[in-house]
Amino acid sequence: MVLIGIGAPVVSVLWPSLAVAAGAVAGAWIFAGRTFLALAQSRLTTQAASVQEQFDFYVFGMPDTTARSTLPSHERIAAIAGPEDQIREAAESERLADWYAIDQANSGAVAVAIAQRANASYTDGLIRTTAIGWSAATAAWCVLLIIVALSAHVTLETFLLGVFLPVLPAFLDVVQYVVGVWRSAAERADLARAIEGRLTGASEPDPQELLVWQEQLFDLRRGAPEVPDVIYKLRWTTNERTMRSAADQLGRRARGRG
Repeated sequence: MVLIGIGAPVVSVLWPSLAVAAGAVAGAWIFAGRTFLALAQSRLTTQAASVQEQFDFYVFGMPDTTARSTLPSHERIAAIAGPEDQIREAAESERLADWYAIDQANSGAVAVAIAQRANASYTDGLIRTTAIGWSAATAAWCVLLIIVALSAHVTLETFLLGVFLPVLPAFLDVVQYVVGVWRSAAERADLARAIEGRLTGASEPDPQELLVWQEQLFDLRRGAPEVPDVIYKLRWTTNERTMRSAADQLGRRARGRG
């Protein structure tokens, strides 16, 4: 949709005779995007959330009591992950090692709760940055299109068919995406605050609460909007520093509870 939103107006301005075709392509793509492509994306996102949940169960030492039908087979996971002797190298090159800030001075329940809170808060910041970036880019592109169309003296018919109609689906997609992003960010912020409240409370979280929070994380992950890798990498240094600082502060407060 981004390619159509960028390419169709340019094609229509340069070759007005292709304006109708550009509008038709945009309409066909939004139909495909809202039907089987959306279903395929949802299925893959849920599978990825199931795999990440297995990772958390392993790291946190949690019982795997839920047999999720969305979990890919071991063969499919191995095919995607690549050769086992290269997994650590790949993780380090992608800066995925030490995914959670674990302090051995904390009790098991506190360490898991801090990691769960970090996951919710970390992703909250990423998707908020993504929403702001998409909103700013879309607004700037729409303003630029209007200026170029006026400067090129594009006819009203060409503007509607070749500029407005192809951009409209992309604009609506971005609006829907941004609304979903802010909703998802708010849900993660709520979960992070709930976990923080228990970490700073009179007693440490009990195992049942950890399982409930883990289920909430799974629900948030499978419905999460996509975050471009470039944003993750650009924000990595700042996010890692703030995550570990928050984990250290919460750990000290939890240890000093008694």
